[in-house]
Amino acid sequence: MTAPQEPDGGTAPPVRARLFQGSGAGLAGLLFAVLFVVGFVVLDQVPDSATHDELTAYYEGAGGSAVIVAGFYLVPFSGLAFLWFIAASRHRLRSLARREDPLLDTVQITSGVLFVAMIFVAAAAAVTGVSAVRLNGSNAAADLVTLEQASTMTSYAQTLLLIYAFRTAGVFILASTTRGLRAKLFPLWFAALSYLAVAVLLLSLTSVRAVVLVVPVWVAAASAVILFRRATGQLEVA
Repeated sequence: MTAPQEPDGGTAPPVRARLFQGSGAGLAGLLFAVLFVVGFVVLDQVPDSATHDELTAYYEGAGGSAVIVAGFYLVPFSGLAFLWFIAASRHRLRSLARREDPLLDTVQITSGVLFVAMIFVAAAAAVTGVSAVRLNGSNAAADLVTLEQASTMTSYAQTLLLIYAFRTAGVFILASTTRGLRAKLFPLWFAALSYLAVAVLLLSLTSVRAVVLVVPVWVAAASAVILFRRATGQLEVA
């Protein structure tokens, strides 16, 4: 049996070799999902209701170190991975689509970039308390003021993330799913689940933390679909 031929007459690589060809969107999406979930879980451990001494002890101990790692490393790198996911998925969609939709393309990239900007701001607000405590050292009066401010910043971070960032992410998923469905990148069943996720993100008004997982779960699922279909030869560049 002869090997499949490329359009230029060369021999196409084996199926396994094609797994990592053009699959940057899938790999970046999986990296984003892992880093974002871990970072969010760590930042969510900051006590909401605690005395000044308890909160100071938390920030000065291992909990504060974990918050620093999550806020200064995990969330920023998850945002960078998401930007890579946007760029790679748009490249994949353009290579598969027979007809481009400039409006959806613009909505996809602007909503994705805006989502990343919002999670960066939310993470910066969430680490305000630990930064203030560790920079002030033993200045108890300054700690009292900065911890009160940090409590306000924590509430601000939660509002920005749960209300604004994830509604923006819903728009990103909506545009990405519609483009992916038209380009036959996403199967119909995945598109249906994606639109359900969009409805949850756009319409829900709740403080339930599980809603935050909708975005990384969708990105991970989309990445898995891209990688699987790419590995089995179902996503050939037009």
